[in-house]
Amino acid sequence: MTTFCVMEMIAKYLSDNGFDGLCNGDCGCEMNALSPGNCLSEDCQAGYRAPCDCGDHDWHIQTTKPEKPPE
Repeated sequence: MTTFCVMEMIAKYLSDNGFDGLCNGDCGCEMNALSPGNCLSEDCQAGYRAPCDCGDHDWHIQTTKPEKPPE
């Protein structure tokens, strides 16, 4: 029997279902770096990478799939 840690199970679910990462309000992380600050909570939701125009960064994770993904 293969054993997976919780983060591996989450990453597999996200990958299998076409998601790019997790988001929770202002917090977001890509699938290749899930919960880098150990901030995973029951409020995190699967999301998609999307363009961001806030000026702080080029992209963010949101729950709705964007029409055009960020470059």
